[in-house]
Amino acid sequence: MNNIALGQYVNKNSIIHNLDPRTKFLAVLFLMIGVFLIPSPADFNPRLSFIMLGLFAAIILLIVLLTKISIHKYLKSLIQVIFIVAFVFIIQMITKPQDPTSLLDLSLNLSIIKIIIILSVFILFILFRKYLKAKFILFLILFIGSIYLLTLNIGKDLFTNPKILSIYKYGLYKGAFFSLRILLIIMLSTTMTLTTKPTDLTNAIEWFLHPLTYLKINVAVFAMMISLALRFIPTLFNEAIKILKAQSSRGADFKEGKLKDQLFQMVALLIPMFVVSYKRAEDLADAMEARAYNPGAKRTRLNVLRFKLSDYLSFFVIIIIFSAIIIARVL
Repeated sequence: MNNIALGQYVNKNSIIHNLDPRTKFLAVLFLMIGVFLIPSPADFNPRLSFIMLGLFAAIILLIVLLTKISIHKYLKSLIQVIFIVAFVFIIQMITKPQDPTSLLDLSLNLSIIKIIIILSVFILFILFRKYLKAKFILFLILFIGSIYLLTLNIGKDLFTNPKILSIYKYGLYKGAFFSLRILLIIMLSTTMTLTTKPTDLTNAIEWFLHPLTYLKINVAVFAMMISLALRFIPTLFNEAIKILKAQSSRGADFKEGKLKDQLFQMVALLIPMFVVSYKRAEDLADAMEARAYNPGAKRTRLNVLRFKLSDYLSFFVIIIIFSAIIIARVL
């Protein structure tokens, strides 16, 4: 839980930090749309699709380096979604193509001996993970090694019916493509939250939603709700860690035992979390009331948002990248 990076702000003096929050919001929006506009290997030449995605990843990596934030901070946010990425990869890998007759010669046969080898390696990794360093890198090496093992002709004649599952190369292409797409989106959203203060993000959202005020919608309250939600994500997770350690010191075991026992032990975590959440909300309401916060009143700001030359240049570059993706998609 302490690996949560969403909602945390890291104070650095970088080009990305000094940009207007509205510029960063639009840049992230256009780049996310650009990621989805890159054609998948099923609809395009696989090599060209990965080249385009690789160039896009290089641009995002350049943005990450410009933030002057440690790469380790970004890896924390990626670790949280590694199981979702793995699930997407596996689903795409085993999905049968629409035209299987043209791809059957590219299929890979998953035999029983391959399953035994892969499961044995990952079971050993899980058992001895406490004693290993660079677990994330080692996991990726094992994952890539498992995929490579699927391409080898092992155990073809060991069993009468060794073929359990067909894995298509186009499925591997699509799985890798969609997995990288998810990772890039996570990196973009993480960059937004790590380099933007919650108050600045609130002001940017309120600025974009200002036309809704003509429909009698209180935009300021909506923006405040989003800002508070982002602000309290890391706070509540830190509280959950404290409760988890406190309950573990009292004998609660969240890692071992049967699934039914683990679910029962989770009650010892969920109930204190609800109490802490309500207490935090009550303290926040008292603090806002003590400062005479009135949701319906017209508010002024200490720091007024103003676009600078760097904002215009940054947005111009983003528009060029976005236009290049559209042109490549069309052509």
